[in-house]
Amino acid sequence: MKMHLDCPSCFLNQAIRTGGLLNCSDSCLWEMVKGCGQVISQVNEDLPPPQNAVALYDMIAEKAGVKDPFYKLKKESTAHALSLYPELKRKIKGHKDSLEAALRFAACGNVIDYGISSDFDLLKEVEKALATRFSMWEYDAFLKGLSKTDWILYLGDNCGETVFDRLLIEELQKPVKYAVRGGPIINDVTEEDARDAGLHQVAEIVSTGYRAPGIVLKECSDTFRELFASAPMVISKGQGNFETLSDDDRDIFFIFKIKCKVVSNFLDLPLNTMFLGRTNAQAG
Repeated sequence: MKMHLDCPSCFLNQAIRTGGLLNCSDSCLWEMVKGCGQVISQVNEDLPPPQNAVALYDMIAEKAGVKDPFYKLKKESTAHALSLYPELKRKIKGHKDSLEAALRFAACGNVIDYGISSDFDLLKEVEKALATRFSMWEYDAFLKGLSKTDWILYLGDNCGETVFDRLLIEELQKPVKYAVRGGPIINDVTEEDARDAGLHQVAEIVSTGYRAPGIVLKECSDTFRELFASAPMVISKGQGNFETLSDDDRDIFFIFKIKCKVVSNFLDLPLNTMFLGRTNAQAG
């Protein structure tokens, strides 16, 4: 996906919202607004929004004087999700199809996204997860792919959501390599964050080698690109990963909540709905 004309205003909102979350002074917030203008003036409209967002969050971190502005929120999100883990595990095991239940919970965990909004109700999403209607639900294709694969590359997204990923990985019953960001960016998962969620207990943690809030393959490490190319099955969590990989030729199973109208229009699917499927399937 390329930048859309709606993206600059979203960048500005992200800067103001992040500054508010960090309790920045009005003068600092104004510096972020001005800095956002500079970032927007230099965006490459042919690149996906998450790739352009790296410069945005570098600016925010510089103005706030904090290397990892979301560090505390990431820890809190993971702790909150871990407190739900035992009950979610019980619900999954008690469901008639434990894998389907785990997929649904993994999707609902995608609401934990401070790049889009800080106004979400995780408990409400969990309560309705098993009955939520997906606008795209390629479960049969997912099962077919799972039955044929020897191992899975699982592309992580946000902290807290990582605990929901762990629940799904425990139901996949296949070896998993779990990909994390190469460094702090928004509330996206790094190796430290993945370990906080216990993912090292159920998967091998690997780094993309790049700190965009998405998978920008040409910027990732050679090691990760080779891993991506060789993976017999790829599961991608989150909207940022979708935005950066939606044009990739290979089959990728995307799991995320459609959170912005740019993505909604791209898919021709309703806003605020859940997605499990492959973009290649859109053409039949």
